[in-house]
Amino acid sequence: MLRDYWYIACAGSQLGKEPKAVRVLDKDIVVFRDAEGVAHALLDRCCHRGVKLSRGKVQENGKIACGYHGWQYDGATGRCIHVPSMHPDANVPENFVVPSFPVAEQDSYVWVWMGEGAPEPARPPVIDGFNDHGWMQGVTEFNCNHVMVIENQFDSCHPAYTHVGTHPAYLFLKARGARESTIELRLTESGFMSFMPPAKTDDERVPEKTVMFATFDLPGRVFLRQRAAMIDFQIFLHVVPTGPSSCRMEWLQRTKSAGHSIQYVEEDPVINVEDRIVLESSQPWYDQCGNEFERHVEADQSTMMVRKVIASAETGKWNEARANMKQRRLITFRS
Repeated sequence: MLRDYWYIACAGSQLGKEPKAVRVLDKDIVVFRDAEGVAHALLDRCCHRGVKLSRGKVQENGKIACGYHGWQYDGATGRCIHVPSMHPDANVPENFVVPSFPVAEQDSYVWVWMGEGAPEPARPPVIDGFNDHGWMQGVTEFNCNHVMVIENQFDSCHPAYTHVGTHPAYLFLKARGARESTIELRLTESGFMSFMPPAKTDDERVPEKTVMFATFDLPGRVFLRQRAAMIDFQIFLHVVPTGPSSCRMEWLQRTKSAGHSIQYVEEDPVINVEDRIVLESSQPWYDQCGNEFERHVEADQSTMMVRKVIASAETGKWNEARANMKQRRLITFRS
């Protein structure tokens, strides 16, 4: 798993007075707000008997107390600062501590740094235009590998068949039949972009009016924009691994509302549910066989690029791999 990155722990609006249990990568974490409302993140484990701190309460002093024996922890350092059963004059040993994680609250999310040492960069990457627009926000859980969920966002051929009646691609295919399309892929410092129609030359900038524009940035951010007639659909997706075969997708969709506002949506969007059904159905085969059974065609180059970027980053060689890869390629397919 890619650790030296910022990951979303939860939406800021979903972190109130009660501590919240979240899973990021392979870590169970408790996030909570102190007396001043500042968010903190600790390993969700009391150093006394291993009870989850998320089952406890935040005290008036802003410290989180274990619900088993009342041991209290400082959110910034993870140090245990109070053990009720000890004499008031006794000092709590310095090794009474749980791991803490750097936290940043930005663009409506509580982020945690999962790497060793100080975060680099010091803050999470900004969400472009966040303060200028209205948004709907939510989260969808998947019981499949996180790479599959990211790849799915760049699969241009599946919407007409997976999202029958719920995706514009289905309606277009039904109305006009299959047509040949060409998408351009360009590498970037942190991943790649894809767009349609393609530029005419290697040196030409991305066309101003694209029908489809998408970006992937390590470790798991996807931006999608689709335009057609009266449609201008824009969404940011952050895919957070929670295990070898599980993840969650934090989604933030732009709305047409005037001014800046955020509406949190509890229910999963229908399209996310439809994607979840097909992806979860395939996960058992990857668990059994790896990816040896896969066969690919030209249209799969976008999804395979996701896999290549993540695989090279996992070995710490993304910059080297990027320098040796073709910087621009055209993908032609029928849909």
